Amino acid sequence: MIIGGGPAGLQAALQCRRSWAGKSVLLLEAEEDLGYSKPSLPQFMSGQAGEEQLFYWRAEEEDVLLQIQKGTGVQALDPARRTLRLENEEEIRYEKLILAPGGFPLLPPLLRRDDLPGGIFAVRTLQAAREIRKWLPTHRRAVILGAGLVGIKTAAYLRVAGFDVAVVDKEDRLLPQALTGEAARVVEKHFQNLNVQVFLGSLLEDFQGVKGEITAVRVAGKWLPCDTLLIAAGSAPRLAFLQDSGLLENGELLVTPSLKTRDPHIFAAGDAVTIADPSGAKFKPWTWPQAVAQGKRAAENLYLSSPAPILASTHPNSMNLQGLSLAVLGPRNPGSQVLSWRKPSRGVHREIFLHDRKLDGGTLIGDISGAGPLHQLMINREEAAERAMEGLKPASRVYPQSPSGSPPRRRRARILFPEEKGK
Repeated sequence: MIIGGGPAGLQAALQCRRSWAGKSVLLLEAEEDLGYSKPSLPQFMSGQAGEEQLFYWRAEEEDVLLQIQKGTGVQALDPARRTLRLENEEEIRYEKLILAPGGFPLLPPLLRRDDLPGGIFAVRTLQAAREIRKWLPTHRRAVILGAGLVGIKTAAYLRVAGFDVAVVDKEDRLLPQALTGEAARVVEKHFQNLNVQVFLGSLLEDFQGVKGEITAVRVAGKWLPCDTLLIAAGSAPRLAFLQDSGLLENGELLVTPSLKTRDPHIFAAGDAVTIADPSGAKFKPWTWPQAVAQGKRAAENLYLSSPAPILASTHPNSMNLQGLSLAVLGPRNPGSQVLSWRKPSRGVHREIFLHDRKLDGGTLIGDISGAGPLHQLMINREEAAERAMEGLKPASRVYPQSPSGSPPRRRRARILFPEEKGK
C-alpha cells in the first residue's frame, strides 16, 4: 500500500512492481491527477506549455498487480491492526506501507477564511493550475506571495508572458532558504531588469475586492493593483491522518536514512518526512530528485532484512528564470566557509560552501557549468577543498567576437575569500 501519488509515491509504486514482482500494489492519491511535473506548473499557468507536456508518466499497459485509486484521501492509520481508514469510511488492510503524502500549501492568516473573493489561488496542484490558467487571460496584474523556488519561477514566467508582476516575501531576500544575501541580490537585480516589483521583509496586510473579485492588496503600507493573487509561500507536511498512529515525534514523521519509520512494516519518503541520521542530525528533503530517489529506495527496502540507506542527502535544484540560469547545490550551513567567483558584467555569481575541507553546498548563477562534478564532490563527502575551488571557476569558453573582428579583452576574475570581501 502506498499513500500519495507525487514523485515519491509514484516512483515507489513502480519500483515495488520491479523489485517485488509477485506483490500487488495499491496506490492511494487524494488528487484526481498524478504523474505530472509540479515544477513545470509555472510554464503551464502562463500559457508557455500545454497540459500534455506536464505528464512524465501515464499507464501505457495494464498491470493487474498495480492498482491506482485517485481522489482517495486517507483519514487515519492504525499500525497495530495494519489498517487504513479512508475518508469514505472504507477500511483497508495492508502488509507493507509506504507513506508519501506530500504537503499542503501554507496560507497567510488573512486568507484563512471561506468568503474570499475570486482571483486568489494557491499554486500547488494541477487542478489549481488549470483554474489559474483560465483566470489569467483577463486578469493580468499578478501579486505572488512567496519568493521561494515556486514563487520566483512563477513570477519570471508570468512577467515574460506580459503580465504585471509583484513578488512579496516576509524574508529579507529572494530564495531565502537556498541563497546567501550576495547570491540573492543577483537574482533580485535580474527581476528588476524584468520590471518585476519585489517587496522583501513584507507581509500581505489587507486586500480589497469588487463584485466578488480581488482588485488590490496592501503591502508595506502601499496599495497595489491586483486582480490575481497567487500563494506560493511554502507548504507543510500532510500528517493530520497520522496524529493517533504513534509514528510522529514532536509533530515530525521521522525516518532513518533507510527510510524506516518506528514501525518495521512502514517506510516513508518525500516532502512529509524528516530524515534523522545516527548522529542526530536532521534533514528535510524538498526537491523533486530527492523525492524520486527516496520513493525508489523505500520500495527497494520494503522486504529486506537489512535495508540500505539512501545514497545521498543532498538536494540540488536548477532552473532558468527566463534568461538567468540558476543551480543550487545546497544552502549554506552554519560554520561553513564561503568562497565566491563572480563576473558582474555578465551576471555571473558562483559560490561554494566548505566545511572541514568538504564541499557541503553552493550556488551557481548566470553560468552553471560544472554543477555536476561539484555535486559529485558533495555526495562523496571527501576532503576535496582544492578540487572544489578549481570547480568554482567556470571552464574556459569561447567569447563572441567584437564587431572589429578581434576578441574582446578578458578581465581576470578572482576567487574571493571571506576575509578579502570589502577590500
